Amino acid sequence: MKILFLGNSITLHSPAPDIGWTGNWGMAASSEENDYVHKLCSMLTAAGYNPIIHIRNVAEFERDPAGISPAYFDNDLAFMPDVVIFRMCENTPAEQQEAFAAAYEELICRFRADTGCAVIAVGPFWENNTMENLMRDAADRCGAVWLSLSSLHGDITYQAVGQFEHSGVASHPSDKGMQAIADIIFEGMKSAGLISEK
Repeated sequence: MKILFLGNSITLHSPAPDIGWTGNWGMAASSEENDYVHKLCSMLTAAGYNPIIHIRNVAEFERDPAGISPAYFDNDLAFMPDVVIFRMCENTPAEQQEAFAAAYEELICRFRADTGCAVIAVGPFWENNTMENLMRDAADRCGAVWLSLSSLHGDITYQAVGQFEHSGVASHPSDKGMQAIADIIFEGMKSAGLISEK
């Protein structure tokens, strides 16, 4: 099963020593195997699947969706994934939310049309009702599987508070938060019939 992960720092962040981050995986996870991408892959492997993954940070797309060339995603499309997991939106400025939602919808539909893949669209990690509604509606219109993270909102134990000095890093998912995200995606994939317990 080929899985493409498109996201932001929660999905993948290269080392940034100036803010106290030295990892090269999902920000604030204690190790690569503890970020949600690798937690999910471990769960899929245990369920009898062989995930082949491609991971990309597309925060530029979040920040300036209109400024992104159509070719920006060509390599991701060429990967020909069976499943694409969209786990993004936190870097979108308030004034760009509607533009992002429109570009997000277009991108989901493009992946589905060009690769025939299933799309898992995951909502905001930090509570943002406007973005949640815009993204859910976009996902629904494109036939994507929508998964909300609203069950994690309001509980700081899902964040790495106290584990990093930099507040921005510390607001990212803790190992507990990463596991919770992986659990939600795994259950969503099962409910959508994309996987089954072998």
